[in-house]
Amino acid sequence: MSNVSRILPEDGCWMDRRLTNIYHNEFAYSAEPPKDLVEWRERRDFTRSQVILAAGLNPMPEKTPLDPKIWGHTKHEGTVIAKVRFESMPGLICTGNLYMPERVGDQAPGILCPHGHWTKGRVHNEERGSIPMRCMMLARLGFIVFSYDMLGYNDNDEIMHRWPVELLREAALSGTTPFGLQTWNSLRALDFLCALPNVDERRIGCTGASGGASQTWTVSLLDERIKVLAPVCMLSSHYQGGCMCEEGPLLRLNGVTSFDVLSACAPRPLLLPAVTQDWTNLNPSYEVQALRKVYALFGAEDALRSFQLEAPHNYNHDTRERVYPWFTHWLLNQSLRETVVEDTLQVPPLNVLLHNNPPTPATLLSTKEHIQKISAHLCKNALPDIETVPNPVAFRSERVNLVGEIVNNDQNLKNVVMRVTCPQWEMEDACVKGCLISRRDVGDVIPAVTVVPNKPEEDKPACLLLSTIGKNEYLSGGNTSTVLDMLVSNGCFCLLPDLMGSGETADMPSKSFRQEDKPRFFAFNPSLYSMRVQDILTCIKLLSELGHKKISLIATGDAVKPALAALAICKEVHSAVLDMDGQNDEDAAWLPLLDYQPMIKKIGGMKGLAALANVSSLGLFKPEAELEKYVSAFSAKLKTPEKIYTGIDTFLRMIEYIICKNN
Repeated sequence: MSNVSRILPEDGCWMDRRLTNIYHNEFAYSAEPPKDLVEWRERRDFTRSQVILAAGLNPMPEKTPLDPKIWGHTKHEGTVIAKVRFESMPGLICTGNLYMPERVGDQAPGILCPHGHWTKGRVHNEERGSIPMRCMMLARLGFIVFSYDMLGYNDNDEIMHRWPVELLREAALSGTTPFGLQTWNSLRALDFLCALPNVDERRIGCTGASGGASQTWTVSLLDERIKVLAPVCMLSSHYQGGCMCEEGPLLRLNGVTSFDVLSACAPRPLLLPAVTQDWTNLNPSYEVQALRKVYALFGAEDALRSFQLEAPHNYNHDTRERVYPWFTHWLLNQSLRETVVEDTLQVPPLNVLLHNNPPTPATLLSTKEHIQKISAHLCKNALPDIETVPNPVAFRSERVNLVGEIVNNDQNLKNVVMRVTCPQWEMEDACVKGCLISRRDVGDVIPAVTVVPNKPEEDKPACLLLSTIGKNEYLSGGNTSTVLDMLVSNGCFCLLPDLMGSGETADMPSKSFRQEDKPRFFAFNPSLYSMRVQDILTCIKLLSELGHKKISLIATGDAVKPALAALAICKEVHSAVLDMDGQNDEDAAWLPLLDYQPMIKKIGGMKGLAALANVSSLGLFKPEAELEKYVSAFSAKLKTPEKIYTGIDTFLRMIEYIICKNN
């Protein structure tokens, strides 16, 4: 390899800011209320789409029949308690208890009760919090209540609640995460409750504390059948939730917070209990005040109430007595009181509540087995037979939008900065000029060189050259330097960047504060893969701003995967040639940090991305047979790409044929 002049200054201030701006669950965010209803609707829709994405529910999986099993009806303290079990999707169960009044009319309101991270889950009973006491009292007040297990708690004994990071990362490729599975179980629990013959689905409430509060506002955001909310001891702008069941990958990108979720639930009646001795310590003076401005946009100030107790984290007796009248007022049309006194009741014995006593805990083996079934269901439509898609054009548009959401790219690029006070040198038939490329006000930095032929030809495309190790791969002494030589001899302007984590930025990720081995990291921070996709989009935009009307892309090695995503998203590339030799689509191939992207299997991985390539001519050198077959079928249906080339004997000849001759 020749000694190529360094472009990026060896100075700490040139660290790419994307690597230093690290967010986490205790980052102090601002609670910013929208200024009007137009802004509220835009933020609501974005927040909802981000939650759906992070839960692995885009595309939305098929709802399979619940066929619930309800048994063990037992009379206790003026209520009837039953056991419930159903499969919410293949490989995922939902288990719990149904609490009903002894005498129930034709149409009673329903309450969904997620339990949160109490030690004993839905059967937990102590002074700080009692789920059975809450459910019994609500049933005695006239509600039909469904209390269901979180993953890995009590009778939900097939999937562990907390997963090893290695399993978490691999499963997230398919959109399978504790956050997503718990969200899905909450949605199906709502389906179950609303389908009960004695439940009025127009009058449904939801309440839980801590992690149960997180589930309360998540399911309420996604399903407006929940009319009244009481998330207890959770809302905070300086703490977003500490469990991976509350923090799905991609969830908090673009600053989505719990405040945004509750703001999006307005103007539904919302009660916000808080305490002084946990992260809700500033709730009355900060978050609630911001929410009041949201509710004022609807003229619904009376639908928002809060209180704060001098107490530790809880859903205790005092809190429960203040929550009961919120539901009786809004769902039973009773006058709003400060409290409803809780009856003195005996908590039912465990054999009445538990399906198995003692429960059998989930194992790592059972967790992996069920994740495999679930992932297959979640990705069932990732690569559909294009002939069976009712509207292929709309389908392609939806998938392209999904790619953009997954990689979180900047689709409004303008005024890309190219610094040119960098080294430059001569090569045979061309001048090589160093440059640093950035987006304004972002702080990203892409070291690159432009190669300007001595005899440029206006009808030839500008070429973006990408590789595993960056620009040096194509320069003198590099493994594919013959590619650049041929392009220069044909009069093509060339741009050779070092994508994030390659070339001169290769050691940047290791010098940053990123902690990809932490289970919640990708809920708050973008992947290196998404940064590489963005680098490609930024370079394409730069070529366009430089006045190049026709742009071609060439990628080899590890640069192929981000190039595929960029080709699906952008519209400025005319032709592309990708060296697919050795590139495979197995899960293990997506796990290295430079390639890792949560949810990528939801769009079919490389196969799905390649089918979405928005170019006139696409050259695939030595692709896997299945990928070639799928992309060809997709192209034949939509004529995008208009032409696909495979089977040419050398990579160099493919570039010559597609870019230098036919462009």
